[in-house]
Amino acid sequence: MLLSHTMILRRGICTTKKALAGHSKWANIKHDKAKNDLEKNRISFRMSQQITVAVKMGGADVVGNPALATALEKAKVQNVTKKVIENAIKRGTGELGDKNNVEQCTYEGIAPGGVSVIVQALTDNKSRTVGLVKACFTKFGSNLTPTAYLFEKKGSIVIDKGEDSIDHVFEKCVDLGAQDIIEDEENDRLVEVVTDPQDTGRLAKELKSMYKIDQVSIGYKPNEDTLVEITNEDHQKSYDKFVKLLDDVDDVTDYFTNLKKKQS
Repeated sequence: MLLSHTMILRRGICTTKKALAGHSKWANIKHDKAKNDLEKNRISFRMSQQITVAVKMGGADVVGNPALATALEKAKVQNVTKKVIENAIKRGTGELGDKNNVEQCTYEGIAPGGVSVIVQALTDNKSRTVGLVKACFTKFGSNLTPTAYLFEKKGSIVIDKGEDSIDHVFEKCVDLGAQDIIEDEENDRLVEVVTDPQDTGRLAKELKSMYKIDQVSIGYKPNEDTLVEITNEDHQKSYDKFVKLLDDVDDVTDYFTNLKKKQS
């Protein structure tokens, strides 16, 4: 069967246009240029945490760990110091001891407007982090509650396709076993390749030989039939404030929602 990248298929590969930065905390921060020392320190801290978890999950070998390679490249772009990077790697390998042990935690809840949220965090103190995340929900009359059943766990690889056509990218990704292709409606050079979590490392390694890798991650994508819209202005304002609160929690590295994107 000839697959068209203009079609939307629930069980098959397709391409659609979306704003890739919409659900990602890091993408939002990336677009918000660091203009003062405090913000630069926060970015260094978050990049350090990303490097640590990449090492924990895939080892310290850059060649065999695309997620680590990508995190290191991003850290250099953000002017993270060599010492911070080295210490982050050591935390991942355990060289710095238990006092610097960092764990990945996942929290689920309902945000203003009935939006389901999955929050990911890296922390050396789970009691502190759960308290901070829970406070973001309770401030708006909600609480932590199961929402993961509304999402699917997927691998995500964002590539810069350069001058390559989307049709060519599509054909290559089909051959490599990708599940979905999503074009970024705000930057026509960026393409998100969605895959099974177990295939993320392999696919990223294959794509790295052909394209520049912008981001590698494993996260959660909402099921199409669970997407919600916020139509109430007050609910939208509350939701925006909720997102700002999450952004201000240093331990939070990413969050995923089932909020339907507004058509531009």
